[in-house]
Amino acid sequence: MKTKFNKVLFDLDGTITDSKEGILNSLRYALDKMKLEQYDDEFLMSFVGPPLMDSFINKAKLSVEKAEKALGFYRERFQTIGIYENKLYPGIRELLHLLSQRNDISVYIATAKPLPYAIRVLEYFKIIKYFDDISGSTLDGSVSGKTQVITNLLNKFKPDFNRESTLMIGDRDHDIIGAKENGIKSLGVLYGYGDLAEVRDADYLVESVIELQKFLLGGK
Repeated sequence: MKTKFNKVLFDLDGTITDSKEGILNSLRYALDKMKLEQYDDEFLMSFVGPPLMDSFINKAKLSVEKAEKALGFYRERFQTIGIYENKLYPGIRELLHLLSQRNDISVYIATAKPLPYAIRVLEYFKIIKYFDDISGSTLDGSVSGKTQVITNLLNKFKPDFNRESTLMIGDRDHDIIGAKENGIKSLGVLYGYGDLAEVRDADYLVESVIELQKFLLGGK
């Protein structure tokens, strides 16, 4: 079956991996080191996906200076422990393998997670081989946010690539917004961290990895 999309961009956290345990534990560690309020899980879940500096400033209401310090504490724990408090969503490895068997589909990662961390996660789960390229943010903040991450990836494609046949898959509103701002299609997954209200503006929606597989590859 011929696919409608020949370039497929995947978000990482909340789309390929369920990373909330490591992220939440590292956020709590940072807040504790900063002697700040310990927020509940629901509030901290809103930090998962968007750039953490933005969340520390806009959600935790920290100054830029304090947000940078909190981010440093977060990374202190995350890069050694939290990054491995993580698991693949059931069926994702199989889906990536099936996509790799197609010669008419190229698969990419577009994540707001810092690129070195994204690479380590993909290597840890032994799935890095399934991706043609990986785009992420930078540790120094020079590349931050999903729109910029997607733009950087698209800029590597040939100038005449077809945006209509390029798809961004993610679970949060910034995945959908980043796709729209780059003129490509978007698909919201409802098994991740965002709810229907957050991804309702996506061009397509699926509720499970099985539905995602059917969407991308067809079949029953």
